[in-house]
Amino acid sequence: MEEILKQLLEGQQQLFAEVKQINTRLDGVEIALKENIDVTMGLKHWTEELNAQVHGLGHTMTKLEGKVSQLDEKVNNLDEKVNKIDDRLERMEEQQDIIKADVMFLARKAIEQDEAMYRLRKTR
Repeated sequence: MEEILKQLLEGQQQLFAEVKQINTRLDGVEIALKENIDVTMGLKHWTEELNAQVHGLGHTMTKLEGKVSQLDEKVNNLDEKVNKIDDRLERMEEQQDIIKADVMFLARKAIEQDEAMYRLRKTR
């Protein structure tokens, strides 16, 4: 009986040693698990920040697209105005050529008139 008790005590001591060893390993696993949870929470937070930044960039892109559309419209309006100015300039140049021709004609006629007057005076 003593022998059985001794064996039971030794078995119990072995079990306690194994439980202690398991508890030590479990403590290590708990620490690793906590570190993994912390990293996972950090990644989750970082992902949420990235999502917010992407959303903000999308909003900014929408604003920029609106501004680009406005600029396109303004450039188109300027193009129309430049085309109108070009047309007016072309018409003015044509009118200027006509006026030059008229002035030259009138100048020739004035010279002819002066010559005729001169001849008339000379003949008198």
